[in-house]
Amino acid sequence: MTTLYSDQELLNTLRRLAQGEPTLGRRTYEQRRHDNDPSAHLYTHRFGSWGEALAAAGLTSTTQPLQLQDATTKWAEPQMLAALRDCRDETGVLTVRSYEAWRLNPVHPRPNVPPATSIRARFGQWSAAAAQTA
Repeated sequence: MTTLYSDQELLNTLRRLAQGEPTLGRRTYEQRRHDNDPSAHLYTHRFGSWGEALAAAGLTSTTQPLQLQDATTKWAEPQMLAALRDCRDETGVLTVRSYEAWRLNPVHPRPNVPPATSIRARFGQWSAAAAQTA
């Protein structure tokens, strides 16, 4: 049985599981959540990114761990931003979900664009990357 949650219920759950802390990482959320709480994936689906869900709940976005801040991938920042712009131009939206659907479209796959995980790793959060495409 699928449970439907209102945005307010989702945000209240984030606040409750933050346990008074200013932020809440996805891993910590998954460790603290009860069986009847929504999955972390639902927040990304509903709000566009984990960071956006945290901001909506009045929490601070988590920052990328120091050991990963200078991590490199095979994708350069200009390639990432170009892929984001292409997705936005073709779909009219730029959420993680729309980007991955665009990237993995079975009719027109795009194997030469970076996955959302690489973009998040480089910019720390999806909204920070998307903001640079304006």
